[in-house]
Amino acid sequence: MRRMHLLVLLAGAGALLGAVAYAGAAGVEQAVVRVGMLGLVAVALIHLPVLATTGAAWCVLGAELPGAAPWKFIWARYVREATGEVLPFSQLGGIVAGARALRLAGVPTLPASATLLADVLIEQLAKIPYVLAGLALLLLGGRTPPVRVALAALLPMTVLGLAATLWRRRSGRLLGQAAERLARRWPALRLDNAAALRTLLGRLLAWDRRMAAAFAVHVLGWSLGAAETWVVFHLMGLPVSAAQAVIIDSLFCAVRTFGFAVPAALGVQEAGYVLVCAVVGVPAAPAVALSLVRRVRELLAGAPALGAWQWVEGSRVLARISDK
Repeated sequence: MRRMHLLVLLAGAGALLGAVAYAGAAGVEQAVVRVGMLGLVAVALIHLPVLATTGAAWCVLGAELPGAAPWKFIWARYVREATGEVLPFSQLGGIVAGARALRLAGVPTLPASATLLADVLIEQLAKIPYVLAGLALLLLGGRTPPVRVALAALLPMTVLGLAATLWRRRSGRLLGQAAERLARRWPALRLDNAAALRTLLGRLLAWDRRMAAAFAVHVLGWSLGAAETWVVFHLMGLPVSAAQAVIIDSLFCAVRTFGFAVPAALGVQEAGYVLVCAVVGVPAAPAVALSLVRRVRELLAGAPALGAWQWVEGSRVLARISDK
């Protein structure tokens, strides 16, 4: 397993270098330099509302848990994304880290893990109307007013609601099985009661106001990514329209799904940006530069979360040692 993980990591790194070579290293460097250090910091700060929004969506599901508080879910989401994007783990590693962070904040392990698994499923479902909105903009020439795009997304959202109602029990069983496999690989999850976990997932995935609200907040969270894309291109001196930014970001969200098992989506992210940017006429060099700027943003935004998380873990270890 470790050997396969290393091979995937090396293949991703090779794909990243290949994307830079394809786009032209000089052009990529020039585009990144235009953004500048202040621009990178600004992009990192712009990403914080996205984290807050996705954390709030998770909180909607777990608001009634013992010890729950909005800041705990936002913090755990912050750790989850930082682990999945900065460290050489797949997104599964980030999921485990998010559950652990919420546990450290005082939320019981079993319900925390159940809400996390439900949140992951709802977040992926919420990606669909956002991607469809991007496709609608693309098919209509990228000139459609945002209101019409929002209306175009209502139909798939309704269909998804019906699908969630029909399949929520099966989804709960599948997520429960996935949680058991994760717990065997990462004992820190400590999911001892599989039946209780599946019962909790069944409740969380019932199509009610809570789930609908979490779904809507996640759609908003996905949509905020377009603002980040728009800002980065303008910092490069390559003005794109708001519609083009939505097309690029939404289609990239769909492409990046295929990099779920690749650590930090190395190579997949760069190739994805080259592909979707070409659709709206953006050259390969700024497309790869956009990916690299995003990686620097992930480091700037994620390093503080990882440092704070390790400080909390270290404090707990020292406390146990002192008690002995």
